[in-house]
Amino acid sequence: MFRRQANAWCQSLLLGVVLLGLACTGRAGVATGHVLVLYTNDIHDHVLPGPDGVGGLPYVAGFIEAARAGHSDVLVLDAGDVTEKGDMVAFLTHSRITYEFMRRIGYDAVTIGNHDYKAGPDWLQRYQGYLGQPFLCLNLVRPDGARAFPPSKVFAVGRVRVGVVGLTVPADTGSLDFEGSGRALEQEARRLRPEADVIVALCHLGAKECARWSMLAPSVSVFVSGHTHEVLQQPVIVPETGAIIVQAGCYAEWVGRLDLTVDLDARKVVEAHGALVPMKHDAVPVDRDMLAEVRREAQALCPDAATVVAHTSAPIGEGVAWLAAEAMRRAAGTDIGFCHPGQILRSALPAGTVDVNALFLTGGQRGAETVRTVLSGSEITAYLQALTRQADDQTAWAGFTATLEKQPDGSSIISSDLIADRRYSVIMPKKEWETRFLRAAQHQRVRHVAGPLVARTFEASPSSVTFVGAMTSYVKGLVAANTPLEAEADRLMSERFHGRDRRALPLDSLE
Repeated sequence: MFRRQANAWCQSLLLGVVLLGLACTGRAGVATGHVLVLYTNDIHDHVLPGPDGVGGLPYVAGFIEAARAGHSDVLVLDAGDVTEKGDMVAFLTHSRITYEFMRRIGYDAVTIGNHDYKAGPDWLQRYQGYLGQPFLCLNLVRPDGARAFPPSKVFAVGRVRVGVVGLTVPADTGSLDFEGSGRALEQEARRLRPEADVIVALCHLGAKECARWSMLAPSVSVFVSGHTHEVLQQPVIVPETGAIIVQAGCYAEWVGRLDLTVDLDARKVVEAHGALVPMKHDAVPVDRDMLAEVRREAQALCPDAATVVAHTSAPIGEGVAWLAAEAMRRAAGTDIGFCHPGQILRSALPAGTVDVNALFLTGGQRGAETVRTVLSGSEITAYLQALTRQADDQTAWAGFTATLEKQPDGSSIISSDLIADRRYSVIMPKKEWETRFLRAAQHQRVRHVAGPLVARTFEASPSSVTFVGAMTSYVKGLVAANTPLEAEADRLMSERFHGRDRRALPLDSLE
């Protein structure tokens, strides 16, 4: 996903911070302890300094090191999704460099995100080796029902004992469901209570869902959340339980800090102050050794990543997919090119200087593998028609024009200028082929729908063309022709897809 601001639900709860006023009890002689929780989430392999002067793990490292220098009671947590969507150097090291940097930073606990989890058990074991510690995750289970990872750990932070319980997004298989996860969280929190003064749930799940978990697990005082990329500038409070929920955006652009005062006799949080700190390069310290190391690795593994190829005056979101479809079509010499924005794009192309790494950040990871196939005009049109079943699920293409016509019943009909029985050479990312084209054909077979997508078995062969290679060549050609990228993207969308809603796809809707 792209970064998300706090939604209306969270904004309404922000008011609760003032109204509920987590104030000190005021009892004479109360014994208290202090904990400074520093937290991140959804780093997504963003190890290099951000192109807009914000973010990058060397700055996170510098900030945390400086915070530790001034406090002896710091707890550093990450709520998951360390991998994917990030810099080319992280991709080429299979996220090794990201986890090794987190090890150097000294994270006390890290849970598993959905992007980390889908790498599979072998890679999760490798990630733990790079990180130097096991993940904490309560709700991932093995086929026999045993827990796949340690569920929790208790940390002595200054005078306070903090129990941290990890959880990830409940999945269809391999994990407890949502309700089961919440009940297990409460059970684990109660188990830890004799040895912990305060319980923190480290959750790869959004703030709204964490509030629902809080109702099932009232023994938890703090939820460090993730997954939804919410920029919660202040903690939010669950009115029914008093639980505190925090989240720190994404892409190593923020570090959250939550100052907790804990009544050691009552063993509860009596005061809390929190905020997000932007990792601005001109405002926070940097770990210069880490910065030099990541640049050395990038130079060794992907020396072209820092090559500047263009400059843009405005961000480009969905339009990147239309540029990529044309770029891959040209690079492969095919008749048709496809690039599904919602499935392939992972980030917008920011305004300003565009280097090869910036192109990679948009769709280089999911477009690293492409396939070639041959499809008839009727099969291509049927593919587009199948995608109209879900809003915002249409792909982008090059080599033909299509028109969408809304019907009185709310459905849509796609027509194109392709010749129905002509066979066209086609290139698309392997990810789109497997999760969109073949899935559409399978869906129609299961539903016994007659049509071009079920008339035969489709095959494709690997192509040597990559998203980032094709885009680099194409963008350089546009710059040489003095054609702005923004203008070309808009032209391609306007000329090749008629009748569509011309509103730009929101940057936070691409997942």
